[in-house]
Amino acid sequence: MKKISRKDILQLIEENRNPNTIFSVVFLKKNGEIRRMNCMLGVKKHLKGGKLKFNPREMGYLVVFDTQKKAYRMINLNTISNITSKGVEYHVEG
Repeated sequence: MKKISRKDILQLIEENRNPNTIFSVVFLKKNGEIRRMNCMLGVKKHLKGGKLKFNPREMGYLVVFDTQKKAYRMINLNTISNITSKGVEYHVEG
């Protein structure tokens, strides 16, 4: 398992912006549960209109598409502990 700093997480995730690229994250949910999610970026198929009233990036969140639940979710970038991208698992430090 490779190590990655918290400041490099977003760059690693952005490398998965290409459609059909799935990555996994392990993070701490707001209610204290640990969750593992397989997700994708850039999915537009399931949008229903409307707009967010805030910018998730400014609040430290990332909007992803959960491939198991077929729904959009937000991940707190500050609570990610592990990321698996392109077959390589990373442990987040710091």
